[in-house]
Amino acid sequence: MGQLILPLLLFVGMYMLLIRPQQKRLKEQQALIASAKAGDRILMASGIYGTITEVLDVAIYVELADGFEILANRQSIQEVLDEFPSEEPQDTMDDGDVDESEDDTEDAEA
Repeated sequence: MGQLILPLLLFVGMYMLLIRPQQKRLKEQQALIASAKAGDRILMASGIYGTITEVLDVAIYVELADGFEILANRQSIQEVLDEFPSEEPQDTMDDGDVDESEDDTEDAEA
């Protein structure tokens, strides 16, 4: 009897730590794909942002730019977004920081 307890405990531990969370993520992903509709902004698994224009059984039409659409598999939807990330470059420097690149260009000109 004691020989069966250890393998049983290992199986239960593996199920709780690996299998169950993966099944939960898979169900969430399937629900996300099933709920995708025209007009949704999405991030595809390839890293491409777009807007769904038409939903078919196993595929979707995704508009990447004005007048440019592609046909993609529904399984390629990674995330449905509220809005696209901003296209404006972000200034990461604080006011007190000195931009080293300006000093380098002055030295190169001299």
